[in-house]
Amino acid sequence: MARIVVVGGGLIGLATALLVAKQGHDVTVLERDPQPPPATPQDAWESWDRPGVMQFRLAHILLCGGRIVLDEHLPEVADALRKAGAGNYAPITGMPPSIMDRSPRPGDERFVTFAARRPLLEYAMATTAAAAVDIRRGAHVTGLVSDGQRRVTGVELPDGELTADLVIDAMGRRSALPAWLTAIGASAPAEESEDLGFVYYGRFFRPPAGQEQPWLGVLGLRHFDCYSLLTLPSEAGTWSVSVVTSSADRELRALREEAAFTSLVSACPLHAPALAGEPVTGMLAAASIPDRRRNLVVDGEPVATGVLTVGDSWACTNPSLGRGITFGLMHAVITAEAVAEHLADPRALALAQDRLTRERLLPWYESTSREDRRRVADIAAVVAGRPPEAPDAVSALIRDMAVGMMVDPGIFRAYLESRLALSRPEEILARPGFAERAREVAASQPPAGPAGKPGPDRAELLRMIA
Repeated sequence: MARIVVVGGGLIGLATALLVAKQGHDVTVLERDPQPPPATPQDAWESWDRPGVMQFRLAHILLCGGRIVLDEHLPEVADALRKAGAGNYAPITGMPPSIMDRSPRPGDERFVTFAARRPLLEYAMATTAAAAVDIRRGAHVTGLVSDGQRRVTGVELPDGELTADLVIDAMGRRSALPAWLTAIGASAPAEESEDLGFVYYGRFFRPPAGQEQPWLGVLGLRHFDCYSLLTLPSEAGTWSVSVVTSSADRELRALREEAAFTSLVSACPLHAPALAGEPVTGMLAAASIPDRRRNLVVDGEPVATGVLTVGDSWACTNPSLGRGITFGLMHAVITAEAVAEHLADPRALALAQDRLTRERLLPWYESTSREDRRRVADIAAVVAGRPPEAPDAVSALIRDMAVGMMVDPGIFRAYLESRLALSRPEEILARPGFAERAREVAASQPPAGPAGKPGPDRAELLRMIA
């Protein structure tokens, strides 16, 4: 049995801790935020203070790909979510009204996940992990302990050292690991980072008193010329509505104000129904969230051994696509697999986790980053008053699926696959004849789409919020 320390007690840190604890290891989780999970799921939303998680009360979704990870590897967490009140969210039932063939098809069972806000997700994970691993909250890790040969042997705490056979960095986007590594004489991780400048404005709603949840319109993320709308269901009948824009488009900063936000959503026929509720929150906002990846293996060798990164500490992406939790759970499984096979050999462990990550998760990260860059370029073209650049094959497929999914049930399902982390767009593009079919269906639709004009263009929006 080995001693493993996980630094960071958020969703992915606790998931990783649970997975390696199943192998019989002694696992300690060190979480800087001092407040433990509250007594009830409702209190988790209302009073749990998690300053270490910047987006704790913003819109969240566990994609269907992440739900599959829970069902296969952490079923006890899935059970805890259900018991805590998370409902089922089946995006396949949200077909646009313009699709005529609404009959079920084999494979539709994939399109199910949980409807839950971030506090409920973390409540379920934390209460489950508390029974299996040692969680120390209010623990302020200040650095790494090493053997002087770039082998990490523990962590530094204000009151001493905690030794470990392995340290796993689950500190997220703001991980201090690069500075800690250079402090022990190791090289910093190789890093690539792009702040593409997305800005997020949104709020949560609930049904009016005594009423059931209304029809929420088109769920998920939908792009317009210079903004995107994101509508997601959550537990207890609540839901969120968010607007995503570019920080470079300064004239749209007015959307952080309730009146401008409401005017925009109200002007989008397929999204306006989501405003038919009582606000649970005021306006919420987030910005300056980069796409970033850090590699602990450089030129074929680990910069240090005895330490691994997981989840956002390894790579983080634009939240509007909702892939962070799902990618983190995928990475937790990869990390646990590498630990199971190579813990006794620190160098082999580092190389194995890096190899598995590159094989299974890096393609998802790269696909997401390419899509983010394309979206930013398209918005910049609209703002500048010039036509967007001709799309590459993958971008063209995503565009055609976004149009064709409004009328074609097969394209709708493929679009869901790409949005819900079940299949990458590149994999769908490789299906014989599919891209041609999507292009044909998209080309057959009127410019405004089958449901009429979906929302204001930039010029109309500027007049609305002036």
